Amino acid sequence: MKHIFFNYCFLLLVFVSCNNQQVTLPNDRKGEMHASMKLAEVGSKSFLLDNETSTKPLYIQMIKDSLGSRQLTFLNNYNNSIYFYQYNNPRFVKKITFDKDGPSGVQMPEGYYIKDPDSIYIFSRLLKVFLANSNADVLKKISLNGGNDITNRDRNWAYRYPEFYVETVSPFMDNSNELLLTGIFGGTMPDSIVDKFKYTARIDYDLSNVNYVHTYPRSIFGGNVNWGEGLFVQVFPQLHPDGKKMIYSLPMSHDLFITDINANSHKKIYAGSNFADTNKSIDKSPNKASAESILSSFVRQDMYAAIIYDKYRKVYYRVLRKAFPNAPKQTSWKEKNIAIIIMDDDFNYLGETVLGTEREWNWHNSFVTKEGLNIEYQDENNIDEVNLTFKIFIPKKI
Repeated sequence: MKHIFFNYCFLLLVFVSCNNQQVTLPNDRKGEMHASMKLAEVGSKSFLLDNETSTKPLYIQMIKDSLGSRQLTFLNNYNNSIYFYQYNNPRFVKKITFDKDGPSGVQMPEGYYIKDPDSIYIFSRLLKVFLANSNADVLKKISLNGGNDITNRDRNWAYRYPEFYVETVSPFMDNSNELLLTGIFGGTMPDSIVDKFKYTARIDYDLSNVNYVHTYPRSIFGGNVNWGEGLFVQVFPQLHPDGKKMIYSLPMSHDLFITDINANSHKKIYAGSNFADTNKSIDKSPNKASAESILSSFVRQDMYAAIIYDKYRKVYYRVLRKAFPNAPKQTSWKEKNIAIIIMDDDFNYLGETVLGTEREWNWHNSFVTKEGLNIEYQDENNIDEVNLTFKIFIPKKI
């Protein structure tokens, strides 16, 4: 199974002035920071897969069973199942398989949150959240786009509601009596909605209400700027350890944006790489920029991704998709090298480590355990995709 990035995301045709604003984002601290730590590999975990399962699952969640044992769970969207494995001594435990149709049908699942065995919240690509139990019965469901049919040709709802690319590093987040889920604007952002379009859903556990909060920063997305779509506009969230704020990582920004959950104004804080260069938006309006030039812009620049908090070591990890400056125009983003930036809990730079290419390191499936930062590794010898493998890293002093 191969997951196609934003395979459900449409291209909004937004007509803007040919004189669209170009934004330049310099890295003011490039070359000025000093590393005191690096990531060191300290172990690995490997989970034997059945013949219906491949590597690179769409979504992973760590949970504890009734006895307090840790379990790694992941989504197999091929057979509509959630698989459960013991984490300490990797072995298969069980799977829950959901119907695809009928009263308990769960269509096109892409992520989930297991609150307890009989409260499983499942995100569907149809922009719905289903509440199910461990018997795979659907108990409730709620629309995330005002009840609009996403297959309808009228897509005006997309100017009011986000699309979602739910994955391990952009997960459901538990916050007291609600779930938080961060999405994106599905096309090129028109200036008229920059201050109105909200991308994070607050979903109450009863699935009776959903509200939206937080907008893209005008300093980056205002003035009909053209950053491209999909890869450029994905918002990577992390709930602040105090539970009162959200931390957002945007691909083109060397800064993080910290926003109170109940407000919209944000605080910028520097969280960049010591080696990343200036990032620039595309100097052509959306209707004049080719898909090839947009991809090339992404590949040739340093683009940030997930922000992950390690509560055991009180550090943050920020993923960087490093620039491939002279890449031929049709080069895939998977050829970019992946680096992990380490920061303390006040976002002070501690160092960064280059792992390898995105073909080798599926950073989309990264999560923290007491052992360290787990990152899915694509072993070139695992041709038949027999095992789901994670390399485990911790920060160590240089």
